[in-house]
Amino acid sequence: MNALVHLTHDCNLRCPYCFTGAKFAREMTAETARRTAEFVVDYAKQHGQPAVFSFFGGEPMMAWDVLTETVLHAERAAEAAGVTAIFRMNTNGLLIKPAHLAFFEEHDLIFVLSIDGNRAMHDTERVTEGGAGSFDVLAAKLPGFLEHNPGLTASIVVTPANVIHAADGIRFLFEQGLRFLIVKPDITQPWSADNVAELERQYERVADDYLARLRNGDDLYLNLFDDKWINHAKGLEGISIRCDVGTSQISIAPSGNIYPCVRWVREEAEEDTVPKLGDVWQGLLAEPLAKIRAESHAPKQPCSSCSYNDGRCANECACEHYSATGRIDTPAPALCEHERVMVPIADRVGNTLWREQNPIFMRKLYPHVGLTQIRREGAKP
Repeated sequence: MNALVHLTHDCNLRCPYCFTGAKFAREMTAETARRTAEFVVDYAKQHGQPAVFSFFGGEPMMAWDVLTETVLHAERAAEAAGVTAIFRMNTNGLLIKPAHLAFFEEHDLIFVLSIDGNRAMHDTERVTEGGAGSFDVLAAKLPGFLEHNPGLTASIVVTPANVIHAADGIRFLFEQGLRFLIVKPDITQPWSADNVAELERQYERVADDYLARLRNGDDLYLNLFDDKWINHAKGLEGISIRCDVGTSQISIAPSGNIYPCVRWVREEAEEDTVPKLGDVWQGLLAEPLAKIRAESHAPKQPCSSCSYNDGRCANECACEHYSATGRIDTPAPALCEHERVMVPIADRVGNTLWREQNPIFMRKLYPHVGLTQIRREGAKP
């Protein structure tokens, strides 16, 4: 079970595209944190799984005392239960100091960094409450983060407002030494025809840059391409972006309420409009849990006749669909536009690397098969 633990509803940024609702100073109590740790460990023991804690927010570093309390109590509970506790975090990184990195090192806590590329891209959206950009503060911390974890993963959001900087922003992050990038479009916003055309231009530039880097021997991961290649090679049964909402992933709010995923965590006026799966004291509720699982795994309504509905299209995120259209089974039109742009570009780069038998590309798709066997059997991505 991967439990996304929302430690607070507050944040030190006010990004316009943020999907976690209103920002207000409600923090998980120490009592709720300890009970959350016990709940996740108990579930893990019952199902023979590791207990995975992914700290979320708001900004989880604003609730540092609660974070450390959860980690320490989870470690004690996991040791007593005979299960493995794993700690992850999504953070904007602005509040992280060397002492925090030492704690992460001691407790093997790995964080994903939210950074939207270079200054021009990042400061378009990732601003403080007063409207100031946050890039300079974060960029100064980036070398220390990479020294702490050379495998640091960055999360980038592309929007209609910042798309014009996307190629330069992604290239900047690779040039800083980041090797693992996750790029997501904000499909809850309307994308005009001009926005989509610009997206295609930017992604073509990203593709050419990524192709050059793999040819140069740089072992990198960029979800825009790698997920498309791997899912196409493995087929629907091996799809790596399959939504696991309510199945192997839940979100736990500061109150202790349990929701299917991060976009559903609401504890302001609209709380009752989103599905709730129970709480950490009473446990999971069987009926809403079964309902959300069935709905999230049902075929997507407009997708059955689409040629990209073969594992390459990123149409699996139930809560993203809900945020955009109000329905779990109906992707946003903007997602369809994004995938119509992205899939042919990924195919172009993948086919080029296949023809060249690029060793990095081949290892990604066929890690347990030698190149000689691949050539003999004629496998294709």
